[in-house]
Amino acid sequence: MRLTRIEIRHLRNLSSVSLLPSPGLNILEGVNASGKTSFIEAIHILGLARSFRTLKVDRLVQHGQAAFTLFAEVDDPSRHRLGIERTISGEVELRLDGRRLQSRSELASLLPFQLITPESITLLTGSPSERRSFIDWTMFHVEPNFQKVWNQYNQNLKQRNALLRQQNSSTLGLWSQGVVEYGVEIDRLRKRVIERLLPHLRHYVSLLVPEMELQLGYRQGWRSELSLADAMEDSLDTDMKMHFTTCGPHRADIIVKDGKEKVADLFSRGQLKLLLCAMKLAQMALLHEVKGSLPVVLIDDLPAELDSTHRNLLLSLLYQMDSQVFVTTTSRKLLDFSAWSNVKVFHVEHGEIKEVV
Repeated sequence: MRLTRIEIRHLRNLSSVSLLPSPGLNILEGVNASGKTSFIEAIHILGLARSFRTLKVDRLVQHGQAAFTLFAEVDDPSRHRLGIERTISGEVELRLDGRRLQSRSELASLLPFQLITPESITLLTGSPSERRSFIDWTMFHVEPNFQKVWNQYNQNLKQRNALLRQQNSSTLGLWSQGVVEYGVEIDRLRKRVIERLLPHLRHYVSLLVPEMELQLGYRQGWRSELSLADAMEDSLDTDMKMHFTTCGPHRADIIVKDGKEKVADLFSRGQLKLLLCAMKLAQMALLHEVKGSLPVVLIDDLPAELDSTHRNLLLSLLYQMDSQVFVTTTSRKLLDFSAWSNVKVFHVEHGEIKEVV
């Protein structure tokens, strides 16, 4: 999957941007606050209809404007046209090939991407929800039934939690049954995906963090010796007191260790970033194995926390994958991209992006 055209209007300091990216490596260089990250943010919004930097729309729309608009052409391998307009009041219009979309999942399916920023190591240091999202991204793209099962699970969980808040047990059993039915299936799919992902992860860890003794654990979200149905029955009194469902796959976590120690307690920021990159590459390899396609890779401030050897190794691995990559940096001289045959360099200054010839 490749982006062949990107147009941006009135997103942050990007008033009017139009460019034809390389199918290989795209380097955006410029000083800090020039608009490099905003460009990466635009592609993120095209793929998920939301920013990775803020939930506040007024910070996205350029000052004095009513809305921002984004447009892209995608080869997948047939050509598609994506468009997003978001007003300062929060209204969103999504379009695919001229028709209006009702669901953001179609965008996510058509334009998968991997995002790596200096803050992305929260996947390893942050809350369990970060790691659940990592696995669920993989499931969304490689397990055809996941989205339907996930929607059903969340619908039942929402209804059950509403009854718990109301202290109403009249139909609690019905919604609990739905949580169990779909929760067991989500757990089964997650375990299968982790099993398929692990060989790829071990491979990329051996290349990027060879000193690491990778140990990957999965906590399903309830006591392992119990079925989900029994666990929910045992926790009913607690759930009624807490006013929400305290066990289930929405409470799951992935435990990443180096030997017996959690990496969050042991690794430096540089090691964490390398491990994060290994996890992202493993996802990409599994996606390619299952569907024959690769996501777009977005790397904001590649040199941050990585020495020249490791950042060039990462670029080399992405080159071997034949990925389309967008990288931001303060200077292209910090990167060795000599192996890439398809490279474009763009200079970013005061919200203007121009190709360097």
